[in-house]
Amino acid sequence: MQSFAAINSLRQHIKDSARIHGIITDGGEAANIVPAHTAGTFIVRAEDDGYLDELKKKVINCFVGAATASGARLEYKWGEARYATLRNNFTLAKLFRKNLQSLGRRVHLSNPRIGIGSSDIGNVSQVVPSIHPLVAIVPPKVANHSPQFADAAASEAGTRGLLDAAKALALTVVDLLAGPETFARVKEEFRRGSE
Repeated sequence: MQSFAAINSLRQHIKDSARIHGIITDGGEAANIVPAHTAGTFIVRAEDDGYLDELKKKVINCFVGAATASGARLEYKWGEARYATLRNNFTLAKLFRKNLQSLGRRVHLSNPRIGIGSSDIGNVSQVVPSIHPLVAIVPPKVANHSPQFADAAASEAGTRGLLDAAKALALTVVDLLAGPETFARVKEEFRRGSE
């Protein structure tokens, strides 16, 4: 609990784009004793590897401080998976937007540089030109990963969204295959972003 409190205090001092999530996976067996063992799982996210490494040290210090204060022994390990920041390819995104609009979908643009989710598409986008489009199936006030979103995903609106997204992606591939100059622009944008 002291680690959670320290991490909560730390959140005021980290970049807006960074995230720290945690759960207690073993909190003991009875409410009236100090548990012999506790455990938790935490996820630390940042937009770049340098800041992620800095943030990891700060989070570990929260645990070190709590362990020192309580006399506990701290053991931790970092997972091997590291999700890279998504590099949106704007040329591809514009093609997809045009194709989605051709299917009758209204397109609302958000900041294409912001990507704070954890997904291996970020890793893929470091190697090949990529986009991570979202197609609405719920009103804007409904949160992702909510019961309402799950219901919508299993509804006719969810099926329509899936099919429209697949069609728009297929049309984008056709655009690339039919237009070597467009394909060259996608590759050039990717190359410039790699420099």
